[in-house]
Amino acid sequence: MNIQNVILGFLLDGPMAGYDLKGKFDESISYFFEATFSGIYPALRKMEREGLVIKEVMFQEGKPNKNVYAITNKGREAFAEYLASPVAQSVQRSDLLLRIYFGSHCSDEQIVKWLAQERARLQDGLAHLSAMREALLANPATDPFRMKTLSFGIEQLQLSLQWVDNELANYSEGGRRHER
Repeated sequence: MNIQNVILGFLLDGPMAGYDLKGKFDESISYFFEATFSGIYPALRKMEREGLVIKEVMFQEGKPNKNVYAITNKGREAFAEYLASPVAQSVQRSDLLLRIYFGSHCSDEQIVKWLAQERARLQDGLAHLSAMREALLANPATDPFRMKTLSFGIEQLQLSLQWVDNELANYSEGGRRHER
């Protein structure tokens, strides 16, 4: 899975500018694939050189010109090859889990602080995804496959929140690092 494949998938829905693509990332898949402008624009330039996308310059009065990208037949073929390829193993990265792994080198208070921060972040994320879910459920044209990934994200956040709450309860009951 790389940013180019995601961009090609988004462009199947129609031509978009880099700014529009960033919005698609943020509003749809950011809970399992993040992208920045500094990743999107170099990928688009490379994809244009490779003939996967074409760029149309839209002239705008009083504003900079807008580059709008569309998928080519070669890009459609590349995306189809991606979908047909074996699913790569997912690697979860978590700064919190990395810090907890090294928790024997810090105080319980620091660990509780990290857990509380993570709890707030998880609650915010869960509220965001739940609101997205309600909005998508209200639209009869919503793609059911997009709902599947959203449901996974919600369940993953709920599980993570449950783990954090269990850890916080352990510390509040005088537990320490040796909980199994």
